[in-house]
Amino acid sequence: MTLAYANGIPFSAPVIRFYAIVILLGALLALFLSDYRAHKAGFDWHFFDTVFIVAFPSGILGARIWYVIASWKAEFLPVFQSQGFLAGFGNMFALWNGGLAIQGGALLGIIGGVAYVSFRRRGTSVLQMMDFAIPTILVAQAIGRWGNFFNQEVFGHAVSLDAWGFLPSFITNNMQNGDLAMLSGVRLPENSIAAPLFLVEGVVNILFYFILAQGLPAVEGKRYVNGDSGFGYFIAYGVVRFVLEPLRNPAFIMGTNQVSSQHSDYKSYGMALAFIIVGVVMIIINHILNHLAMQGKFDKVNWLKHLYVQDLAVLAVDHVTKENIVDSKEDDGIDLSRLKAKEKEMQEKK
Repeated sequence: MTLAYANGIPFSAPVIRFYAIVILLGALLALFLSDYRAHKAGFDWHFFDTVFIVAFPSGILGARIWYVIASWKAEFLPVFQSQGFLAGFGNMFALWNGGLAIQGGALLGIIGGVAYVSFRRRGTSVLQMMDFAIPTILVAQAIGRWGNFFNQEVFGHAVSLDAWGFLPSFITNNMQNGDLAMLSGVRLPENSIAAPLFLVEGVVNILFYFILAQGLPAVEGKRYVNGDSGFGYFIAYGVVRFVLEPLRNPAFIMGTNQVSSQHSDYKSYGMALAFIIVGVVMIIINHILNHLAMQGKFDKVNWLKHLYVQDLAVLAVDHVTKENIVDSKEDDGIDLSRLKAKEKEMQEKK
């Protein structure tokens, strides 16, 4: 018999669903990592706390919008046609019935967070803040995928139990249907289990987090530009989706059913490839703009200059202050000549 985690905590009304719990846990862990990384760079421990208040709801909204658009014909249009406008419109907001897409959640969450930092955290480098926060979305995704485990959904093809026998029984038991259908309605062949795609994707996402947060800056060295890790997220997401999509059970390819799964596979590959291309193009553009900014090409374009140059001045002030070049006895200020020299030195290193 299948293990079922259909309810939540507590196991009677009102119910807090496990799916909601793991999504929130993932988001809070991403917040902690973002704050930690910013703190290591000299910012306040709670720098991202208020950013989170904007970015997280934006992400939920974006995830729902993407899901509604992608599943419009298969799931939402029929409700409009059979039950009328009010029922169909209400169904679009029925989050408790499931239906969130990480693509939209990541995009709108990033947009909301970047917008908040741009308008409410003036004087900081938006690109640097992106590098602190955006890679942590991969960790949030890794935790959030356990929601698929609890709901017995978005799993892989049927495989032999022997292939995954090394996993704890509470996982393998929940990846089979026994005498009943899975909670998602899918039936698997007898003596088989669904490949735990949630676990595979989670491990790969965490690996990509460390690649973006630690590996990329180390490999690029002096050629690293603020924003590379943030834009690298799109490449990471596209690669993960491109590799794992063939392993997904056709019943969970968004917006389609098993009959049209081959066509939807092509759409999914196209979307994954689009994410990879966007990430690569943005990193290339980021390096070009940084190079032009270092040559003074954007001195009259304040917002571009602020993206790539002003953060150097802020770092130089901090560095000069730490070297005790403050002559409080004479003018109670900073030696601007040394400040400019330090800023020039940091620009040359970049």
